[in-house]
Amino acid sequence: MPDNRIACSQRGAVDLYLIRHAQSLNNAQPVELRVPDPALTELGHEQARRVAQHVVGLELTRLITSPFRRALETTEHIRLATGLVPEVRIPLHETGGCVSGIEPVSMIGCPGMTRSEILDDFPGYQIDADIDGQGWWRGQPYETPQQARERAARLLGHTRAEFGHTDARVAFVTHGDFGLLFLSRFHPLPLVLFYNASVTHVRITPDATQLVDYNTVPHLPEQMLSW
Repeated sequence: MPDNRIACSQRGAVDLYLIRHAQSLNNAQPVELRVPDPALTELGHEQARRVAQHVVGLELTRLITSPFRRALETTEHIRLATGLVPEVRIPLHETGGCVSGIEPVSMIGCPGMTRSEILDDFPGYQIDADIDGQGWWRGQPYETPQQARERAARLLGHTRAEFGHTDARVAFVTHGDFGLLFLSRFHPLPLVLFYNASVTHVRITPDATQLVDYNTVPHLPEQMLSW
């Protein structure tokens, strides 16, 4: 397995860890069988348990997750291991949004989980104020690539503003394609898709944002690696 470590000599103010959700049903089946909001597979739950035990050593202070079910289920394993109260935030969702269909031109917007649906399955989570009874995606059209890039840029700006002056240790449980977009806002090198349940370390100071470790999976044996 290649060494994914990218050296960084500058000590940062905040350590941000991007955790890709564990394997979902959509990851494990053909594109034509995919559904708008899949759960984790049996392998995915085992990957999530292992990444949860791994991140205990990171001494996280905040745990923030995408509202997609596969991210919430991954986060639940981390919550059980760390005792942190997860925060559900819409901007961490996967590119495209919650939609059904195969080709972007024919995709139809779906509601996404509602506030009460999230709380029924994940009690005690802190939920974005914008998530209500209409669902977090509210049946909006497919998010275009340009809109996704703009969202990634906004998220980076908000993250710097919220945490850049602190010594927080924050985890974002998010998605493969959106994670790459987020990194592309400050890192120029081309990067391959994250493994499921991988951990990527970003360090943010008031003056700079740098990639420290990318796509690391020391907690997963080779036979458990998936995309």
